[in-house]
Amino acid sequence: MAQETQPITTIPPSLHGRVDHWNNLLWSVGSADIPPGEASIAGIGAATKLPWLPSARRVELLEYFCRDRVKAALAPELQDYLHTLNRNKPNYRLGTYFERLWSFAFRQHPDYELRHQNLPLRKDGKTLGELDFVVQHLPSRRCEHWEIAVKFYLQVARHHWVGPGLKDRLDIKLARMADHQLPLIRTPGVQSLLRDHGLQIDRQWALMPGRLFKPLNTLQQLSNHPFWWAPLSEFRALCQDQPPFASHEWLPLPKRAWLAPQGHLAGISAERLVETLRSTGFTQPLCIAAIDSSGEACRGFIVPDDWHRRAEAGLPP
Repeated sequence: MAQETQPITTIPPSLHGRVDHWNNLLWSVGSADIPPGEASIAGIGAATKLPWLPSARRVELLEYFCRDRVKAALAPELQDYLHTLNRNKPNYRLGTYFERLWSFAFRQHPDYELRHQNLPLRKDGKTLGELDFVVQHLPSRRCEHWEIAVKFYLQVARHHWVGPGLKDRLDIKLARMADHQLPLIRTPGVQSLLRDHGLQIDRQWALMPGRLFKPLNTLQQLSNHPFWWAPLSEFRALCQDQPPFASHEWLPLPKRAWLAPQGHLAGISAERLVETLRSTGFTQPLCIAAIDSSGEACRGFIVPDDWHRRAEAGLPP
């Protein structure tokens, strides 16, 4: 995977989307999970079995970090925290960045005590699994196991959603959370390992914010679903004469800018974006945000023209 320190296009970095750690923290703790509101998902049965974090808990977290005094005190600390982690243990995966935002939230919110992060469970030299977070929820006096993920999927067939890198699928992720990651703590061998750590887990939560991107040619109004994907040739045709694509400015987004919406920033024209991609041997999906006078208007993935064929080839028969 390309590191975030490398350019995502030959467009100057000053015209890329902005990575705002504090806004990304707010987005991470406040965004709804992606499965429950979307019916057209293969394996939706797995989603119904998962113990999704209640919305009231999410609201409490978001309200705390939205306070002006909390931001004034903690935003510089978050910057230093992430800088120190990346200096001591460099990791440019978006999932790791997301976990680090949550680690900071658990350490700073007065209702939580972080007991373990990425707790490995090993027996007889074999790793049985790993727990993302074990936290003490102080108001309820309950010890909680949280499994979290941040995911971005493109709709390929009616019920199948695939990661832009073609290495991930929503139904597979949901099944793994429901059938392995959450039930892990109830297996006999793991119960004894937890006792060795002095843990008695009272309840579990699943959390998976992200975005679902639908094929652009299936959307009648972007205002109803402002997340889309399109092959480069289709995007180029739309940008030649069809508003709003021709009139928007566009921001290529590095992965850490995939979370919070972008503000009103200077971008580039659709024509320049397309010609840059065509001239540089475009081979990997690119996340972009459309900017108008009020900020981010919509967001999408431009994909190589053969991406859909390759994505369909990986689906079950």
